[in-house]
Amino acid sequence: MKKSSYQKEQVYQRLVVELSAKNSAAQSHASSSKWIRLFSMYIANYTTIKEIEQIDQECVREYFAYLVKNHKRLSLSLADIKKSVQMIEEILQIEIDSTMSDFSLSNSSLWNNLK
Repeated sequence: MKKSSYQKEQVYQRLVVELSAKNSAAQSHASSSKWIRLFSMYIANYTTIKEIEQIDQECVREYFAYLVKNHKRLSLSLADIKKSVQMIEEILQIEIDSTMSDFSLSNSSLWNNLK
């Protein structure tokens, strides 16, 4: 059964509040809130997750794949994707696969996905 837009909005709002509260990183509020909103929107719309405690490595990996696949539609640069994923890793204290956070030119699997 699909979640109603009201339920999605509730999940989105709760995640934004909880992630913002956990974000003790010394990042500017404006930039971090953009990434928190983007991640929360992804969770609310594309997953069955309802609570911050349900977010795991696999979820962050799928979020990364979503950003890579949709970067043009979302108007995201590679630096934006990197910042977003790194911030989520920091807030949630989740380490994803190092090859996914490897933004070096030698990471051909990443670059091939961005074409």
